[in-house]
Amino acid sequence: MADDKKKQTADKKKTETKKSSPKKTETKKSTAKPKASETKKSETKKTETKKSSPKKGEKVSKGDIITFDFDAWVVDQDGTDELFETTSEELAKSEDIFDEKAKYQSLTTLVGANRVVAGLDKSLEGAEVGKKTTVEIPPSEGDGAWDPKLVEIFPMREFAKEEYQPYPGMEVTVKNKTGRIVTVQSGRVRVDFNAPLAGKTVRYEYTISKKANKADEKALGIIAMDYGNSEDFNITGKDDLLEITLPEICKYDQNWFVMKYRVVGDLREHTDFKSIKFIEEYIKKEEPKEEKKADDKKADDKKEDKPKSKPKAKPKAKKDEKKE
Repeated sequence: MADDKKKQTADKKKTETKKSSPKKTETKKSTAKPKASETKKSETKKTETKKSSPKKGEKVSKGDIITFDFDAWVVDQDGTDELFETTSEELAKSEDIFDEKAKYQSLTTLVGANRVVAGLDKSLEGAEVGKKTTVEIPPSEGDGAWDPKLVEIFPMREFAKEEYQPYPGMEVTVKNKTGRIVTVQSGRVRVDFNAPLAGKTVRYEYTISKKANKADEKALGIIAMDYGNSEDFNITGKDDLLEITLPEICKYDQNWFVMKYRVVGDLREHTDFKSIKFIEEYIKKEEPKEEKKADDKKADDKKEDKPKSKPKAKPKAKKDEKKE
């Protein structure tokens, strides 16, 4: 019996030591690899950032729709260059050419279609996306040579009809021609009808930020190029049909009514879509149902709070009437 008790106590000690020792599976948990779904999520995030950034070394060809930013300077012989146009609002303010009416935003154009100055258009073809490029454009590839025959003199009374006082640098329209006033002397006004940069060498510093490769990107680029803005346009392209859901502003913007036909013409010429459909949505605003339910509950609660009217008691019959 004593030997049996000793065996039992020895067995108990063995079981206790087994329970106290840590399991091997616990150490495996801490070194477990991440799930496949978690690695896929991280991979998708990487591909999203790659899509948004321009491709390094991607070249521009004739017929491409691109978006770019630029600074344009007049190159003077004395070395003092003058900024006359830019897509940067900050630079426009620092160079004192800021215009409150102007829109300082990236420019979208169709390369090789004479949508910009000839010298700049020529430079864009073969340029690299994401790389800053500088090009000097002579008058022959810009606004042309200055022509003295395009300078005319008018009497002051010609401008008195318009009820404004002319001054040098003022832009005016005389006899359906637009020019700039050069001098105002002795009752005579000298107007230059040459292009603003005629006879001047200009320098463009530009960076191409985007090149449209997909059909929907090209469609949005054409809208931005012709209309000046492509925000809030919803585009769906399927087979030969292009559906464009218009933003709210297009419903009352006169500029859109004019430019819409140019947009259609460029979409037909520079995309493969055969049918173009514009969609205007007019959505009726409905009151939220939850608020209605809350109002109905309040009305019901008020009804319950009101004391119920008791039924009127019938008048008691008089004793004399009972006897009869």
